[in-house]
Amino acid sequence: MNIKAAKDQIENAIKSYLMKDEYGEYLISIEKQRPVFLLGAPGLGKTAIMEQVAQDMQINLVSYAMTHQTRETAIGKSITLERNFIGKDVTVSETTMSEIISNIYQTMEETGIREGILFLDEINCVDRGIAPMMLQFLQYKIFGKDQIPEGWVVTTAGNPPEYNDAVTEFDIATLDRLKKVEIEPDYPIWKEYAYSHGIHTSITTYLDFYPEYFYVVPTDKSDRQFVTGRGWEDMSEMMQLYEKNGTPVDLFLISQYVQKHDINQSFYEHYCRYNEIMNKYRVQDILSGNTTTQIMEAARMAGEYEKHILINQLASVTAEMIVNSLMTEKMSNIIMPMLQDIVTKINAGFSNRQVLSEHIMELRKKVDKAVKARIISVKDKRIQHWILASLSRYMDRTTNEARDKNEQIAIIQSEFDAIINKVNMYTNQGSQMLGNMFAFVSQVYGEGSEMQLLVHELSLNSNVTKFIGKYGCDDYTNRANAYMQAQQQY
Repeated sequence: MNIKAAKDQIENAIKSYLMKDEYGEYLISIEKQRPVFLLGAPGLGKTAIMEQVAQDMQINLVSYAMTHQTRETAIGKSITLERNFIGKDVTVSETTMSEIISNIYQTMEETGIREGILFLDEINCVDRGIAPMMLQFLQYKIFGKDQIPEGWVVTTAGNPPEYNDAVTEFDIATLDRLKKVEIEPDYPIWKEYAYSHGIHTSITTYLDFYPEYFYVVPTDKSDRQFVTGRGWEDMSEMMQLYEKNGTPVDLFLISQYVQKHDINQSFYEHYCRYNEIMNKYRVQDILSGNTTTQIMEAARMAGEYEKHILINQLASVTAEMIVNSLMTEKMSNIIMPMLQDIVTKINAGFSNRQVLSEHIMELRKKVDKAVKARIISVKDKRIQHWILASLSRYMDRTTNEARDKNEQIAIIQSEFDAIINKVNMYTNQGSQMLGNMFAFVSQVYGEGSEMQLLVHELSLNSNVTKFIGKYGCDDYTNRANAYMQAQQQY
């Protein structure tokens, strides 16, 4: 099963476990909720799945790596207490609350969200001291003497034994209490994820030619050379930071993430060629509609490798502008009701600093809770920080530049107008870049395989399809529909 199908399986299970009857009671008892056991090789994105599910469902996520848990942190510390049973004083042995259970309650208090996911990673590598208690936990959801609260679903993950010497294979009694989901590496599915998360296009174009290099993890434990999806993603982030800082991306950096000699050398050569093609064709000029006949002729005469990279570069740079449009528009939609409330209260005589401070503090608390619950994506956190910075700037400007409430309101209005202008600018540029890109590919290659490649790559990018769905692009829609009809005929 690929990672996308596994996410659907997990989300469907959690939604079912959290279903309630008309009296607000959960339809399935906590004892009957089989924990999902996600089994797969390292670096496939098992932890990322849980974060995405929590974000989609807006419920808490508490994670623990079970290899790091001792008996005391997982089960609780042993203590002795004096008790009286039926008139007889006795000394009894009990345990304190498990650190894991305690963290669940603390998270609920801090976030105000009652439901959540308890994710236990490397479940099949638990310390021998707590292994006997795991069977009880998997069925009854009890660590020590405390059960996880209602509304919390247990999910687990682990590596197959061929990848980890510490793995203890589960017996039938344990497996009979789990919902086992096995995942395998799948580059085409990961590529969709890569597009939506802005993975460097040099990586996806390389893996288009060498999909077998997407995931290479030897089962021979003496072989320490490997490549994983996590490695490609982490390297992408560093590459983008290096490029932003003007620091050369070299083989040494690549080898820290792609830890197989022949593959990191091969990718480095591809990356150098990728940059040469970007400079050769002046991709930004093409997307601005300012290309030359010499560039068009060079593109027409290029080999398949060069054409593939060029078309993906055109799509990637356009997608970056589209993401700017979507994120700025989302920001404007979030901040607009805040500004309406601020203007109303300033008009009513409230202090601008008081009103803006209240919104800033409230939003900071909201963001802190979302981060604690792990229900906010990187993009959404960036938008919220963007809004916080904007509100702080409004407070400074309305305090330092305005003489009365009318001028304060005028400043806030001008700031919001600037946001709307930026949304319109990004949106218009995105639409223009789409049009110029299609015009270039049509003039150079006609309606052949190159145009089909462009439409296919755009269709894999959820940000692009969302933008086109909202603002339209006949160049894309007409061709996508035609290609779909042609495939149905075959």
